[in-house]
Amino acid sequence: MEDKNKLKETLKKYKKSRYHVRGWSEYERELKTLVKKITAYVKKNDITIDVVVPILRGGNIPATFLAYALDVLIILPVQYKYFFIKNRCQLRRMMGIDKKLVFKKDPTFLLIEGNHCYGNQARHAAIDLKKEFPQCRIIYGASNMDYNYQNVVTEADVCFYGRLTNDCKELTDKECKKLGIENKKELLFPWENIREEWEIIELKQYPYKNLQKIIKNSTFVQEFDLG
Repeated sequence: MEDKNKLKETLKKYKKSRYHVRGWSEYERELKTLVKKITAYVKKNDITIDVVVPILRGGNIPATFLAYALDVLIILPVQYKYFFIKNRCQLRRMMGIDKKLVFKKDPTFLLIEGNHCYGNQARHAAIDLKKEFPQCRIIYGASNMDYNYQNVVTEADVCFYGRLTNDCKELTDKECKKLGIENKKELLFPWENIREEWEIIELKQYPYKNLQKIIKNSTFVQEFDLG
């Protein structure tokens, strides 16, 4: 994503007519696949998850599902968001983890994302967890994950996904077919709306309420030049 020309070429490949907001039954398979992988790994390795950490907003639903599946009470969300400011895209931290509710120096975190494209938000979330808790273990999972960016969250001990995607548009149709990756529709979560998602493709800022106050009270993380 650091290459602005590459990003713009990627965005040209999106078509609004291909956007599809899935129903809950359509999303269920992806969610259950992620939950099955993580619960199996935790049980096989006799791991106790201390805290589930959703990356808001997209990670909220799968993280809550997993917290129930793993009998974890403490859910401490973090939130990162891209903002389009003039000719730049800024990734900003809106909320960090509430440290006072983590009772160990070496906790095991289950970090959960919804849609993992380039993985920047998840990568920075993991880095921030390691800064606050250097001895922690991080298990990372995303409801869906771009095929070419599966290994960018290097702070995590292991990574899981419910479904692989070609959201970054770096695979050919032939490669997607061979890998069994959906490449004809842009699949959205049941709780997402096409208008908001399409604003990102057009590199426009969605008009959230109190936007300027939100930006002012968030923390700068990374910036991308859009030219």
